[in-house]
Amino acid sequence: MKTDSGIFDGTQTVIGHGAQADVYRYHGYAYKVYRPDYNPEWIKFEKAQQSAVNETGLCNVRYYDTDDLYTVKMDLINGETLEKKILAGFEGGFDILAEMFRKVHSAKLDGVKIPGLIDTAGFGVSEENRQKIIPVIERLSAKYGECICHLDMHFLNIMLPFDGTEPVIIDWINARIAPAVFDYARTYVILRECAPEVLGMYEDAVASDMRSLGITDEDFADAVMVSQVIRDREKKD
Repeated sequence: MKTDSGIFDGTQTVIGHGAQADVYRYHGYAYKVYRPDYNPEWIKFEKAQQSAVNETGLCNVRYYDTDDLYTVKMDLINGETLEKKILAGFEGGFDILAEMFRKVHSAKLDGVKIPGLIDTAGFGVSEENRQKIIPVIERLSAKYGECICHLDMHFLNIMLPFDGTEPVIIDWINARIAPAVFDYARTYVILRECAPEVLGMYEDAVASDMRSLGITDEDFADAVMVSQVIRDREKKD
């Protein structure tokens, strides 16, 4: 993405690329530059999400306003993605992934200003799909109870600082309050789409945690269905 932001002086370097924005390293910070057709309300929502996550202590990366509506300044993590580490031969990636799930799901809910999955899952989906997914979310929420869910947990969203401090989970825009089964299901859907060859390793890594929560195969399959419907809607945005 070529940026027309007047913030940069030409020394910025691209460190991340996504469907909606590019991320640049610039003067000791990271800058997220969104596409000019991206809805500014979603940028506002993402900043609010990050602020809420900061208050939980789950991620200390702060967002800052800039003079450009479509550019957000962020604290820079001096490290690399877990994906890059794995591609270099690291074999503990799924152990870290499982650990990050446990960290997020055990966070306190008191006063957390993150919306519930039940409140947003029906946005932009057909009425037919809405009638399919909302009852499942209601049923599983009543059965398992709720926690903070990242809902986009994968190797690109886990950063490993070079100084050896604990991993940092990034990109919290999808975070919701929901049963943990939906977090595990969402990552399953992402891996099934992008890296199906590692699904078995993923299932092995999270199996004991899912069993400890009492999650049945049938309920997990239902959560995967819900996650796939939401994922399909997102890809149309």
